[in-house]
Amino acid sequence: MNERPQQPETTTTTSTQPAARSSHSATRILTGVAAVFLVIALVIFVLQNTEKAHVEFLGLNLDVAQGVSLLLAAIIGFLIAVLGNGVMRLRRRVHNRH
Repeated sequence: MNERPQQPETTTTTSTQPAARSSHSATRILTGVAAVFLVIALVIFVLQNTEKAHVEFLGLNLDVAQGVSLLLAAIIGFLIAVLGNGVMRLRRRVHNRH
């Protein structure tokens, strides 16, 4: 009559989920550190290239620092690449559905 309630059997399963979280957060941290270093490098670049340059673009006549004009050109190039990549992915997705 003095029986103990039976404990449910516990099974040990190996899961990779905690390791995946650790790997994901490590990647996030490294990405953040790389972004901080990139921003610092870009600020230094702009501050060291302060000589004025005349830029004509789409009817605009601007006198801006060389560093700023090169940084803007790099940003525009990056945006073109990202948009081109998005268009290619969309075309591939549409093509694969048909």
